[in-house]
Amino acid sequence: MTAPTAGSDTALLARYANALTGLAAGDAWGYQVEFTSYAQMPAYPVTPPAGTWTVSDDTQMTIALHWALAEVHDFDDIEAVTDAITRQFLLWQVDPDNTRAPGRTCMTSLHNLRAGARWYDTDGSVESAGCGAVMRPVPTAFAPDPYWLGLTALQAVITHKHPRAVVPALLLADATRHAPEQRGRFLEHALTVASRICNGTSTWTTDPYLREVLAPITGDVSSYLVEGLNDGTADILTAAAGRLEQLRPLPPAEFGDPCAGIGEGWESASAVALALLVADLATTDNDATAPAALTGPEALAWASTSNGDSDSIACIAGGLIGSAHPEKDYWAAAGLTPTFEPRYAEEIKAAASQLPAGAPAD
Repeated sequence: MTAPTAGSDTALLARYANALTGLAAGDAWGYQVEFTSYAQMPAYPVTPPAGTWTVSDDTQMTIALHWALAEVHDFDDIEAVTDAITRQFLLWQVDPDNTRAPGRTCMTSLHNLRAGARWYDTDGSVESAGCGAVMRPVPTAFAPDPYWLGLTALQAVITHKHPRAVVPALLLADATRHAPEQRGRFLEHALTVASRICNGTSTWTTDPYLREVLAPITGDVSSYLVEGLNDGTADILTAAAGRLEQLRPLPPAEFGDPCAGIGEGWESASAVALALLVADLATTDNDATAPAALTGPEALAWASTSNGDSDSIACIAGGLIGSAHPEKDYWAAAGLTPTFEPRYAEEIKAAASQLPAGAPAD
């Protein structure tokens, strides 16, 4: 899929707007109960925010990444892209609104980069698999060919350079980019991609742009990706796929904690697996043999009612579900019209008006 200019593909731009709205809505929905245990939830499922919908660092960093990509003229200039992303992330680091439980890894990595380190230095980006790498890659998923895969890895390694952070980010970007084709089988597709990486048939391992992005830390992209899968990611995806089959016949009232048997979403692999699970249950083609178990808003409610990182799980799921819908204003049609803080309502609207295809040359 090529990401054209904003005016040349109405459906693609609508998907991007739906993804941004969905991720922010899921973020705000889950942020209400981010550090609340499942047993202490105020309701099952958690109800949407009353009044203003307050977003967290998940939405803030996604918007920062969007503007970083929008200001770059040439994605082939990886140094310029790196500088743009780092600059936008550093602006977020000192933003007065950055008081909403920002991730320790993101803040530590950015402190190191502000001091002059490069992400690949020993004292640069933290060797972490935290979920910060996967809560924000919607903009890179919509970037043009042949850049989206490498850009997704780049936004991850700038703060989280562990393979188990990068590989889930790539799987998530792939799911987001191709969401209309993967509806109802996101986990199935992710496991297929993982199998191809492990058996040496994946084109990702020879992607020139991805190889160039990762060159400062590895000359063997194939082994790097396999390491990210073998370090628990593949097992977590398999567990989520098994849980999906258990849940499909059940009414949503019996679903229970989304995290059960999978993980709590505080790190990248389980956050992505949980989001894929939620999105699968919300996007299955609605027919007699495999009806969608959840509407989009119901999916955000269930994702938020978790024993883990509720805002990130619901945020990632919301982005996936939104991206699966090419119709304009999907969330409003589904009955969800969140009232975000004025600043973020404006930011989301502005970002949604242009695909992250790079700035036009002067």
